[in-house]
Amino acid sequence: MPELPEVETIVRGLRRNALHKKIKSVKVSFAKIVSPPQGLNFLVGDSLSGLDRHGKYIKISTQKGARLVVHLRMTGQLFLAANYRPDKHVHIVMEFSGTAEKLYYRDIRKFGRWIVVSPRKRFEDYINAGVDALALQLPDFARLVQKNKNKALKVFLLDQTILAGVGNIYADETAFRLKLDPRTPVGKISPQKLLSAVVEVLKLGIKNKGTSVSDYITSSGARGNFQNLLNVYKQKNCRQCGAPIQRIRLAGRTTHICPKCQPHFASTRRARR
Repeated sequence: MPELPEVETIVRGLRRNALHKKIKSVKVSFAKIVSPPQGLNFLVGDSLSGLDRHGKYIKISTQKGARLVVHLRMTGQLFLAANYRPDKHVHIVMEFSGTAEKLYYRDIRKFGRWIVVSPRKRFEDYINAGVDALALQLPDFARLVQKNKNKALKVFLLDQTILAGVGNIYADETAFRLKLDPRTPVGKISPQKLLSAVVEVLKLGIKNKGTSVSDYITSSGARGNFQNLLNVYKQKNCRQCGAPIQRIRLAGRTTHICPKCQPHFASTRRARR
């Protein structure tokens, strides 16, 4: 699933190349992608005027006042291309006037959604998520840590109602940056150190245009580069010390740990006694 750095990379690319272009046509080939199922023909003649992000959600505004929330979910791809031949997994094609480039939404598993925001509602009414991980201030973050102090570090990071945008990849890499076992109770960690680690890992992911270990591509159809910098996620050996990576299940997700760099919390606690 595209996480905050991947979605931010897509949004930045579309801001540069898709805004203020008159929409010539919109074809939706899988109706359930759009909610409510009314299609997107109302966008014809309009233009995209704003693209923003909250967590893993994309917020789209148009010149005439329409708004949409796009959630890529597991395998959604959103990209511009001029000479692309759509396959059966392309479900939305947006054509613009005056350019050969079209905006494609491709989704193998069809879990993604384009949600049309009602005129009487806000974007936030359609986004089931806490504060964006890159917008949190330390005092607010410290309160969240205290409120959830007994949760394991990775469980805390993955809970989108607490912190929006961090998924499996960046949770594992954040725990590694802290040199902590992801099962460590979050209340045992300095909120300042934890927030700094989260922000540093996410910003590094954005700088490298996201992680392409599965279906993710940028808005230009290119692969990201952060997969080449991962320390533990989907690695056979720790990138820093070379120890074999341990895999466990935590929060229902495969979790990657370097047993040497990230000693088990219970083991280190016993050693101090």
